Amino acid sequence: MRKLMLISVFTMLGCTTSTKKISFNPTNSMCLDSTVANMQAAGCNAVAVEKTLYGITRLYCHEKSNSAKDSAWLTNEFYAIAFGTSIPEDTKPICTDPFLVMTSAERD
Repeated sequence: MRKLMLISVFTMLGCTTSTKKISFNPTNSMCLDSTVANMQAAGCNAVAVEKTLYGITRLYCHEKSNSAKDSAWLTNEFYAIAFGTSIPEDTKPICTDPFLVMTSAERD
C-alpha cells in the first residue's frame, strides 16, 4: 500500500511540473483538438486552418516559435476529413472519432 501511494504522489508531481500553456477553442472532435494541442505543444504559435468545399479541412503550422525544434507536428500537414468523404491516397490516417478522420501528410 505504501509503494502505491508513493508512485501516485510522484505521478501527480510529474504532471504538475509542466509550465507550457495551450490555449485554443475546443471543438466536439477529440482528434482535431488533440492535433491542434500537439502542434502548439511542439512550438507552433499559429495554426492555419483552410476549409475546402468537399468536407476536408487542412491544418498546418503557419508560424513556429524560434526555439521550436522540427517535428512532425510542425512540418506535416493535417487533414480533418468528414465521414463519407474519400480519404486522399497520399495521406495516412492518424486518428478517428465520431465526427471525422484525421490524416497527415508531408508538406509539399
